[in-house]
Amino acid sequence: MEQDSSLVEQTVAGKTSAFGLLYERYARVVRAICFDETRDVQSAQELAQEVFLRAFAGLAKLRAADRFGPWLISIARYVCREWRRSRRRDRHQYTDHVPEAVRTLDEETDETACRLRLAITRLPEQERLALHLFYLNGDSADAARQILGLSRAGFYKLLERARRQLTELLKDAEEKIQ
Repeated sequence: MEQDSSLVEQTVAGKTSAFGLLYERYARVVRAICFDETRDVQSAQELAQEVFLRAFAGLAKLRAADRFGPWLISIARYVCREWRRSRRRDRHQYTDHVPEAVRTLDEETDETACRLRLAITRLPEQERLALHLFYLNGDSADAARQILGLSRAGFYKLLERARRQLTELLKDAEEKIQ
C-alpha cells in the first residue's frame, strides 16, 4: 500500500487518481466523524464531500505530506464546527434531539447497530476518533495512533477507555428499554 505522502505528492503533481486512493482510504472515517456531529446520514455525506473538496483544494499548502491523515481529520472537525454554528444561528433548524432519519434507521436496520451508532456519538471526540480509526476504518494501531498524535500506550489507553465508556452507555440504554 502506498504511503499517504507519496499519494499527496502525486496529487499535487497533477495525478488526480492518487487523490482517489486517499479518498478511499479516509472516506469512511470522515463520514463517521460527520455523522457523529449531524446524526443524519445525508447531512454527514454532504459534509464529508465538503471536507474532501477543501482537502483537494488546499493540498498544495500541506507542509508535511506524511501528516495527511491528521490534517484531513482537522478539516473534518472544522467543517463540522461550521455546520454546528450555522445550525445554532438558525434556531428553527437546530434541535438537540435525534433526527427522524436516525429513528428511521432504527426501524429499518438492526436495533443493536443503531443503538451502538448513537452511543458512539455520545463519546468524547478523541474516544470516537480512536474507535472510528481502529474499528471502522480498519487502521492498524500504529496508523491510528499517529493520526491522533499519541504514543502506542496512550492510544491503547484511549481505546480501552472508549470501549469501557461505550459499554456503560449501551448498558444504560438497555436498562431504559426494559
